[in-house]
Amino acid sequence: MKGRAAARRYAKALMELAKRDDQVADIAEQLQQHLSLLRSNANLQLLLNNPGIDAKVKANLLTAVLDRTQPTPLLRNFLLLLLEKERLNQFDVVCEHYERLANEELQRVMAQVITAIELAAEQREAVTQKIADMTHKNVILETHVDPGILGGLVVRVNNVVLDGSLRGQLTQLRKELIGG
Repeated sequence: MKGRAAARRYAKALMELAKRDDQVADIAEQLQQHLSLLRSNANLQLLLNNPGIDAKVKANLLTAVLDRTQPTPLLRNFLLLLLEKERLNQFDVVCEHYERLANEELQRVMAQVITAIELAAEQREAVTQKIADMTHKNVILETHVDPGILGGLVVRVNNVVLDGSLRGQLTQLRKELIGG
């Protein structure tokens, strides 16, 4: 729990600096890129988080990576600070908290939609617009196909799930018939 609290503080501090520099969206995008880079390279992660490796060697390694990825100076300094404070092992949690803060700041909401078949572009737009109208926020739509829902769609926005699937309706009908 202690590590998560520290990660939250680091994310909040980064958000304050990003707001000051008007870079909230840029930092969010670059954080995700660097998180993907670290996740895809387990050896790099092991080296950077290994307490047996000299701090200068790790700093040189991270600097070489950052020279190639070219993050904003703010993010570059932030990543080097995480390394220096031995918090780079919590980078994924920092990213998670920062994304939540950025979505709040930018009036964005993540929505997951599950359908039985792939949505056409105009259907995606209609669903996105409907969710935007309901939430009064910009919608980042993530779609998944699950033939098991039979038809309709299931929408999840934050912790709210709206089940308009045929499978959900059949399950509800079954409960009503058995219970009533």
